[in-house]
Amino acid sequence: MRRNQHHLEEREESPPTKQYPTHHGYSDFTRLGMLSEDTPRTPYGNETTPLANSSHHSTPSSGSIFMHSQSPMQVPQLMRSAILPSPSSLNFPNPHTLPTMSPPATSAPTSAQSAHLQDLQHQISVKTLAFQTLQREHDSLLQKLERQRTKCATLERKFEVSDVEINSLTDEKEKLQTQVVTMETLVEELQQSRDEARRQLVDNGTQYMRIMEMANRLQSQGADDKKKWEAERTELEQRIRLLEEAMVTGMEQPTPRSDAEQQASASSVPLHTGLAHTPSVPISSQAETINVLRAEVGRLRSRTQTLESAVHMMRRESISIQIAARQLVESGGKLEGVAQGAVG
Repeated sequence: MRRNQHHLEEREESPPTKQYPTHHGYSDFTRLGMLSEDTPRTPYGNETTPLANSSHHSTPSSGSIFMHSQSPMQVPQLMRSAILPSPSSLNFPNPHTLPTMSPPATSAPTSAQSAHLQDLQHQISVKTLAFQTLQREHDSLLQKLERQRTKCATLERKFEVSDVEINSLTDEKEKLQTQVVTMETLVEELQQSRDEARRQLVDNGTQYMRIMEMANRLQSQGADDKKKWEAERTELEQRIRLLEEAMVTGMEQPTPRSDAEQQASASSVPLHTGLAHTPSVPISSQAETINVLRAEVGRLRSRTQTLESAVHMMRRESISIQIAARQLVESGGKLEGVAQGAVG
């Protein structure tokens, strides 16, 4: 616009003979430049909407594309400065010497217009490509957003499942803790029972040793008593035989005996030797002696039987004591095994 004002001033200062006709190409070009500066149009005659107001123009990705692009205000001025010289530098001839304007003189504005249109088309194509790239980026970002939403939904479901699992695991943990407490109490009880079983085993062992000592004593005492009873029995049997012989011989005439027989009869029956060998004893006294001897024999036999029954009873008691001791030992071993298995 400044160049057009300068051009108008030059035209006012120039003589009226230098006025060009209205069909000159320069006036058309200036008019075209003014139209292009006011409202840039497309090759199809439509006004191009400025893309500076677009929402996608503010993104930093498209700013690098338009770094070296020129605005439509600068292009006509550059084209005019490159194509047309200033009016002051031109040496216009007199109007009488001017040749007639030929029709090819209008080629300069058309070439400038085509160049300007090509530049505008290039800018439109570049901005269209930038818009398409931004739209593609927008679509890709929307797809990423959808993917992130699906991921968030899956993560939320996983979190819900993990929360349910955590709750179930906490319940199981509490149950296991209660079981551990009960098991600890059971272990303590088993340890106490084990200690009691061990003490009982020690007591049973000492009792078993006492029982075995008593059994051995009873056996040795029974053997000694048996020997004594056997000796006493043989002695009593000998005395009974001697008394029976004395009873048989007492009714007849007593015959003289040797000294050995008299000593044997005296040693076997020291209490009744006088009665058995005195020939002057009457028959009534001999019958009394026989009765006394028979009563003593019966008493000795009953005593022998009681002693034998006592020996048998002692044997049975010793056997039962041994069996009880073995059972105690076995029960102690079982208790110790159970305690060791419970403690682990």
